[in-house]
Amino acid sequence: MTQPNHLHPDRLFPASEPARSIARDLYPAVRDLPIVSPHGHTDPSWFADNTRFASPTALFLTPDHYVLRMLKSRGISYDALGIPRKDGKPVETDQRKAWQLFADNYYLFAGTPSKTWVDHSLHAVFGITDELSGATADSIYDQIDAKLGTPDLLPRAILDRFNVEVIATTEFALDPLTHHQKMAGDGYIGRVRTTYRPDDVTDPSRPAIVENLKKLGELTGE
Repeated sequence: MTQPNHLHPDRLFPASEPARSIARDLYPAVRDLPIVSPHGHTDPSWFADNTRFASPTALFLTPDHYVLRMLKSRGISYDALGIPRKDGKPVETDQRKAWQLFADNYYLFAGTPSKTWVDHSLHAVFGITDELSGATADSIYDQIDAKLGTPDLLPRAILDRFNVEVIATTEFALDPLTHHQKMAGDGYIGRVRTTYRPDDVTDPSRPAIVENLKKLGELTGE
């Protein structure tokens, strides 16, 4: 697969010498080792249900709060990006339109880890060599969408493809772990596992802190 010009093979190495040369020498020894991801930023329902990602937007845009926050910081509303509202008011439902808005503003991500991740994913997973922009949005959307329908891009297959030994999801203290229970029934717990994030019962600035503590007491019997 041809390496796109905007994805230099040394892009994650130090910029100065001799550090860059040392990194080049060390990298081959670890490149093919299994991935252990203690904070995977993934939705456990992906692995529990193991169904097709609904669209490129549902994969790259909707679940990525770093991408969403950048766009929001530049005046783009969550409504326009199709993010559901707590009050139930209508938001954009056209996935392609939300993707186009993302692509039109992709230049904002220059120099960010988010761009590094998206660029790498488009190339390594989908074989896309064009850089995402307003002009390439439709073409890239169609290429991603076509491949999302193939068995090797189901969530569990992706873990196999990239040799992910363990990936951890993050749940709050009151999470019922419904998806993890389903994975336990499938014998899949261990490869995907939960990690405990107790903010909702330890952060006194949260409006529901008292109620949350009561619920935690009921769950734990303490």
